[in-house]
Amino acid sequence: MIVPVSLLFFLISYLFLGSKQEQRVKSMGLTLVLIWIILTFIATFRPENMSDRENYLDFWNGWEGGRFEIGFTTITDIIRIISTNNYWFLFVFAALSISLKLFAIKRITNLFWASLLIYVANMFILHDMIQMRCAVASGLLLHAVYYLVNHDSKRFFITFILAFLFHYSSLIILPLFLFDVKRINKYFYIGLIFVSYMIGPIFPIESFIQMLPIEGVQSLWAVYENTVDDEINIFNAMQLGRIAICLFLLINIDKIFYHNKYAILLVKIYAISIVTLVLFSSVPVIAFRVSELYQVVEIVLIPMAMYALRGNVYFKRTILFIIGLAFLFMNIFYLELLK
Repeated sequence: MIVPVSLLFFLISYLFLGSKQEQRVKSMGLTLVLIWIILTFIATFRPENMSDRENYLDFWNGWEGGRFEIGFTTITDIIRIISTNNYWFLFVFAALSISLKLFAIKRITNLFWASLLIYVANMFILHDMIQMRCAVASGLLLHAVYYLVNHDSKRFFITFILAFLFHYSSLIILPLFLFDVKRINKYFYIGLIFVSYMIGPIFPIESFIQMLPIEGVQSLWAVYENTVDDEINIFNAMQLGRIAICLFLLINIDKIFYHNKYAILLVKIYAISIVTLVLFSSVPVIAFRVSELYQVVEIVLIPMAMYALRGNVYFKRTILFIIGLAFLFMNIFYLELLK
């Protein structure tokens, strides 16, 4: 699967680097459909040894040992009525999660090729090819951002409920309703990142949770705590790269916000995704679920760095290409997600 994903990435890179001007998504309906078809088929026919694939297929074939949300199980039951073929199951969820993200790109940004480049290099692999339920939830999170910025509370809460029905960790979408989408104290979020690194390793969040005198919370925490033994390396290359990108975006947020009204909320979410990975690092199952769900915003946020970068358009595109390439190489050679 390394070959088709890499070929698609470099094809998008060629179109991104070679175009005379950045394509506006609203004028690319047919292109979006073609890309959706290609991505959906790649995700559907992913390798049999890819992470989580076997667990999902066991559930599809009747295994009831796992806990799956009602939205996921309901759609699965509907698919079973149509066909018992494994690939129909994989196809439907890939088609759903990918369409949600492509539609979100269309809604939130005009930087089509740049957003697609970052998406294919990382979140497409991590979510749409591996974490099927989270892939749907993360796509819905992007639409929740759209509704919040456009002051549509009703649709925001509907989107939150739908996401929660696919992945319970989507509960973290709800607090976004309290965020100011027009103002930001950039120094607060910059400081939050550095403070998390100072206090996280010394006073992990589990120390505070264990103080809560609630039996249900303690029982659930014990389950998560015993899921894995190893802690996360909070100084890994991918995390440090995200910190550098986030700091650049925060420092230049005023300039970026001038070009895109979603930028302030997106960069707040991105900063929190970095902080949560550090604070929950001693319990990886929670750290990854919260952090990775929030990280989906980088699909549309990272390309906005072009609004703040100095130099001509080709230099800016080259920087975005290098970031995308770094994500792709990390997923292939370090994390080995495309085995």
